[in-house]
Amino acid sequence: MRDNGKEAVRLCEHIVRQAFGDVVCRVASTLLNRGRLPLSTISRLSALPRPTTSAALIILIQHDLVQSNGASYKDTGDEEQYEFDTMTCLLRLRWGKILAITHQNYDDIALEVVRTLMVYGKLNVPDIINACGGLSDAMRADIVNNAIIALVRAQFIRPTSPELHILESDQILRRYNKHREEMRIKKGTSMLTPNDIEHCEKNAQYEIIQERENLQDIRRVLIERPRIDKDKSKKRGKGRQFGGGGGEEFEYSLKQDIHLRINYDRYGIMIRNELIVKAAEERWNKAFGIVMKAILQSALREESRLNEERTNDSIGINDIVSLIPTEDYKYLTAGLMASSKSTIPDIVRHYLSILSGEDGFSLTGNNGNFLRKDNGTNPGYIVEFELICRRLKQNLMYQLVRERLGDKAARVLAVVNRSSKAFETTVRDCAMIPLKDARSHLADLQRLSLVETQEVPKTASKSRMGLPPSAEYHLWAMDEPRAYGVLLTNVYKTLGNILQRKAKEIEDKQIVLARESRVENLEGGRQLLQSKDQDDLLELDDYLRKLTLAETRAEISVCILRDLPGSPGQK
Repeated sequence: MRDNGKEAVRLCEHIVRQAFGDVVCRVASTLLNRGRLPLSTISRLSALPRPTTSAALIILIQHDLVQSNGASYKDTGDEEQYEFDTMTCLLRLRWGKILAITHQNYDDIALEVVRTLMVYGKLNVPDIINACGGLSDAMRADIVNNAIIALVRAQFIRPTSPELHILESDQILRRYNKHREEMRIKKGTSMLTPNDIEHCEKNAQYEIIQERENLQDIRRVLIERPRIDKDKSKKRGKGRQFGGGGGEEFEYSLKQDIHLRINYDRYGIMIRNELIVKAAEERWNKAFGIVMKAILQSALREESRLNEERTNDSIGINDIVSLIPTEDYKYLTAGLMASSKSTIPDIVRHYLSILSGEDGFSLTGNNGNFLRKDNGTNPGYIVEFELICRRLKQNLMYQLVRERLGDKAARVLAVVNRSSKAFETTVRDCAMIPLKDARSHLADLQRLSLVETQEVPKTASKSRMGLPPSAEYHLWAMDEPRAYGVLLTNVYKTLGNILQRKAKEIEDKQIVLARESRVENLEGGRQLLQSKDQDDLLELDDYLRKLTLAETRAEISVCILRDLPGSPGQK
């Protein structure tokens, strides 16, 4: 599987060990290092009894960490094989941010629902209500049910199905073989043309993707009925897309037999929007961040995806203005030094013209605009996610290089990145450093696999045998996807070190933590312990706080490098 590099495997092993223990980690480690395997082979390689291996696999499947080829489910006659899902495992590091976003948009009940799904993997609605304390409390059960409805409508949690545990590649291969056999029978020959084979492949891929999307559609679990109410004139609130204010016209209920799980993609969209708002604030000021936040809220749709290149629909000015809080109007006026007589829509139009590069002062052709004006039948603005995220990736890459090699090395890398091929003298002139330093920094960047050289012969002769080295020169270039992959591997290594350090610090303070657990429910708490124990706990808290902050920053770097669109050749 992709992303199964050495550092990613090490990080996944640590995550599984901390969550499920050593026995389950042995099964996960076997799949991570060996790839797809049947149950008998997993049991033998992990040195565990077959029932124990089966139980560990059930736990990993329940938490969407293992998928199978679906041989038994589809009754193909082949042996069932299992494969570890590295991406889902690494997304567990984002749980803290997910809980923060949930708490920011909802109440504590919704936060408990999301936390319950984190603990149990996936549950149906009655099990979620019971786990959240609604088994013997009808009022709390109703509150939890409403929280689930709000989360489902906002697509923060979504339905799941047994077919989603089958590897998509195997499903596409089976559907492709089916279409190929049907076409062979239709044409009466097994000699199919390349166009026929390509047609079968594309049809199989499209059908499987659509089927998987339908299985995750919220309409599988959400039942919508028109509300019979005397007052139907109330407008839906602006929080309709988050499930907060759109219940005036419809009543919602949930199917009880559909299992639900966390939708990491929707939370990823919220994280991406926060990063874009932060980028707008850093480039201009806080007022631009306020306008950009309103634009992104208005652009959020049910069909929005994290990897989309741009918004499908244009965003009107009236929609943007309606989502800007009244208390933020003072920042809009101060951000542009606008006249007090100017209306808010006029001020917002000025902000939009700057964000889209229509103010006459922005440089053209530098892909530095956040928006693009749509002059179609419905005039508005389109958010260019790909261009914004590409700039975020590049800025992060330069920042990481600057921290490791210094500012001059970052300038050298920027010159090489902006040029398809660059001479050493070009790097020297554009980075404004001596040629000796340019060569030194290029060598350092090459050792980190961030830049590469290409030998170009000075002669057009086909045979260069015996020519001296002076008969050729070198051009410097950067493979951007490869550079991002190298940086991502380094961030994985950093995350693994941070998590191991946290575990070691907690292990060293086990005795003190045990003493604290005995007095935490008593009046006085830590104050009942000896002074040395209190100092040790304060020291541990300080270590964990610093490590958690470093972990959060590293996870944001992973999100930018891995999840956001913008890499050349990325689909």
